[in-house]
Amino acid sequence: MSGELRIVLYGQSGQGKSTLGGIILGNREIFTSNKDSKKCRKERKTITGRDVVVVDTPGLFKEADDGEEVVEEIKRSIKHAEPGPHVFLFVERFKEISQEKLDALKTFQDTFGKQAVDYTIVVFTTKRKEIDDAFMQETLKSLRRLTDQFQQRYFVFNIRDEQQGSQLDELLGIINKMTGEKCQPFYTSKMLQEAEEALKTRKETKPKPEEEWRSFYDRCGLIGMAVGCAAGYFICGGELTIRTCVTGNVIIFAY
Repeated sequence: MSGELRIVLYGQSGQGKSTLGGIILGNREIFTSNKDSKKCRKERKTITGRDVVVVDTPGLFKEADDGEEVVEEIKRSIKHAEPGPHVFLFVERFKEISQEKLDALKTFQDTFGKQAVDYTIVVFTTKRKEIDDAFMQETLKSLRRLTDQFQQRYFVFNIRDEQQGSQLDELLGIINKMTGEKCQPFYTSKMLQEAEEALKTRKETKPKPEEEWRSFYDRCGLIGMAVGCAAGYFICGGELTIRTCVTGNVIIFAY
């Protein structure tokens, strides 16, 4: 396939994301030697006659005070890959599902929106010398909550394997097949803007905690009154009046 190929790497810190980007470009240290890991970095190389651009984004940290700043920098990857990336590689370790993986998924969905799903392949990295079928199937079963979000588009990449060349050819083949099937071949800045607007709308329409509690207490009050009226109805001999409801709610005055 001719033309430039633009790839954006996304994922948590320590998942092999930057190493994978280096392997794609033929220099596994090209991103891992980056001292400023909180900034996007763009590199390119001609592979089999095709220009390949790889943008490495800051890794998501499990506990980060500057999480919003990291997300804003990740968004800038779209500009680095102008006019837009053909594919997001969502990089995770090939291990069973965890809350950190689900958090990374939610951040991805919130940041890039639903349309990004169609441009994403999950790449699971591993350093295991050998992966037996039982381990492979059990781990993939655990990870279905993640892979289901991307129509089961995933690839297990052994970043320690000496046969990285054949793995890379296979991964690039999957990317080319995916992009070739789309009317719009790459994710655009307009899609990012739509994702930002959708997230803003969800935040604005989400009830505030105090409003949720107020609604809860109001519902409890109505339910309590209904129960009280029913009880009062029987206590007062089948007569439904204000006195009935008051009696049922145990507010009884003696004269």
